[in-house]
Amino acid sequence: MYKLVVFDLDGTLANTLEDLANATNYGLEKAGLKTYPVEDYKQLVGSGIVNLVKRAMSPETDEKIFDIVKGGFDYYYNAHSIDKTTPYEGTEKLLNDLEEKGIKTAVLSNKPDEFVAKILAKIFPNHKFAFAWGKKPEFDIKPSPDALYAMLKELNIKKEECIYVGDSNVDCYTAQNAGVKCCGVSWGFRGRKELEEAGADVVIDNADEFLEKFSL
Repeated sequence: MYKLVVFDLDGTLANTLEDLANATNYGLEKAGLKTYPVEDYKQLVGSGIVNLVKRAMSPETDEKIFDIVKGGFDYYYNAHSIDKTTPYEGTEKLLNDLEEKGIKTAVLSNKPDEFVAKILAKIFPNHKFAFAWGKKPEFDIKPSPDALYAMLKELNIKKEECIYVGDSNVDCYTAQNAGVKCCGVSWGFRGRKELEEAGADVVIDNADEFLEKFSL
């Protein structure tokens, strides 16, 4: 019996790609570096903002240039993190269905913690998450399982009672490292092939499939 479903945010519950791309491109422009089309950011995001900036800068590695790009990103994203961000189709209904079944929901993201609540308040204003965590200083970023372990401990939920849901190989490895079931979502940034190759237990193509796949 599952008691908790933990969701990744970017590419899983929310399409945040355009806002992330615009913020990174703003920083790159400030540093005089080339910018990227929004679609290219599907392969750059997923491991936190520091890694996003480093990937976008590549092959440039100068720390002073990094500080310019990261500073530009922070400035822009602080003001524009929810301009274009929207929930994926069917995710609000899925959250409501889980709530009606008495199953807790939570969010665990590599995004800086301060943005997670802000985004969720915009796209799911009426849903109550047990936890909504981004990158916290006391935990390593995913695929480290430490933050997920902390959630399970706080809620007194066993590993076998939890499902982790995400759109990338990082999410699959997080679930595997934590010893919980992994559900990949093909509608996100990386697609079905990456999820299957990373060993997702189940991959779904729309949110309506979730309850059926896990017999909830």
